[in-house]
Amino acid sequence: MPHSPPAVPVAITASDGISLKGRRAKMLAEFAPGFVVELGPGLNQVQLAPGRYRVQLWSQYVVWKVGKATLDIDTTRGPVHFHYAAPHTLYSPGAAGFHPVARPGRNLLIGFYAVAFLVPTLVVLIAYLR
Repeated sequence: MPHSPPAVPVAITASDGISLKGRRAKMLAEFAPGFVVELGPGLNQVQLAPGRYRVQLWSQYVVWKVGKATLDIDTTRGPVHFHYAAPHTLYSPGAAGFHPVARPGRNLLIGFYAVAFLVPTLVVLIAYLR
């Protein structure tokens, strides 16, 4: 009877997801074709067979994969812990690493809010000055 190697624990610390009209986009990690795990904010645990994996991470917006990040991991040496940070907006990539990573896209989000505030303010100001 063949002996299968013991599973190796893999810990993924995920940021908050992308905010979409009061709810959060699903965050997903694919370790191998067909082996996809849904991630929640905080610590997530997965058991993998020993080996090397290219982990694809993303947030799901309707049918589109947004906030994509990729990380190569090696479980042949024991447990692995890595981090995934979903971006602040749909238009930024995600970030992944073996140390905590910042959520990308903060400046873009601030820019959206600034434009949304400044354009109407300038229109009112120009109309008032005429």
